[in-house]
Amino acid sequence: MIIEKTNRLTGDQMASILNLENAAFKEDALENYAFLSNEINFNKELPCFYMGYENNELVAFLTTFIPTSFEAEIKAVTHPEHRRKGHFKKLFQTARETLLAAGVNKVLFVVEPKSKSGASVIKTFEDVKSHHSEYKMSYSNSKALIEYPELQLIQVNNENREIFTEITHDAFPELEGDSNFIDAVINFKNRKGFIVYKEGVPVGVFDFNYKEASSFLYGLGIATPHRGKGFGKELVKAALIEGFKKSDKVVLDVDSENPRAFNLYKKCGFQIDFQVDYYRYEF
Repeated sequence: MIIEKTNRLTGDQMASILNLENAAFKEDALENYAFLSNEINFNKELPCFYMGYENNELVAFLTTFIPTSFEAEIKAVTHPEHRRKGHFKKLFQTARETLLAAGVNKVLFVVEPKSKSGASVIKTFEDVKSHHSEYKMSYSNSKALIEYPELQLIQVNNENREIFTEITHDAFPELEGDSNFIDAVINFKNRKGFIVYKEGVPVGVFDFNYKEASSFLYGLGIATPHRGKGFGKELVKAALIEGFKKSDKVVLDVDSENPRAFNLYKKCGFQIDFQVDYYRYEF
């Protein structure tokens, strides 16, 4: 198997990866397609896409999502006709060398519970530990939404960046010191961030990554002084209305270790599409 690695994919490479995923996903009815961009990685020059070829055909693919300098998420797929040939192991070793050279020595393997091949691969790692799960949720009924005229949405830019950053770091302390997250929201055309004001006071934030078939909602948080006042549902509904301006479906990920957010999204009408499990491994 010939391995190619890169930090950015061409259109042809993306198409080949999608075809590979479609072929590999049929057997177990899998749904967790790879994120094929490095725009949130802490080092955009670092290779994060690894492709394995046999006779000029893509037979295996591995990606590393590296939003921080200490941990990467790993997702991989192998064509059903080319499994049990050590392809994942070769791709993983190549990615491991790249990550270690960059000082990253912790990974989270991303596996759908329905994936039989994924489960068998996880069992080959002696020290791997179950870490958490994420639920992929979606909302499609835009007609059921109620507007909240007292809320004002202002798109994030470099002028109001400080306000957005303060609320984001308050809601997500793990992002403090990571300017890459904020930069991506402001600088990438497929992303937008919003500050939500109520009676002239900034009370929350949320972000969107606009994809071809859906608007991906993330980074939704409420400033500490305004929590416990019922703003959560209003904020989610305001975000949904904004998301439906770009597509007919709004999707999001919610951590199994965040039951408050999970219950909020369910109350707002989000439905669970599928589950993804994360397994921690240290080199």
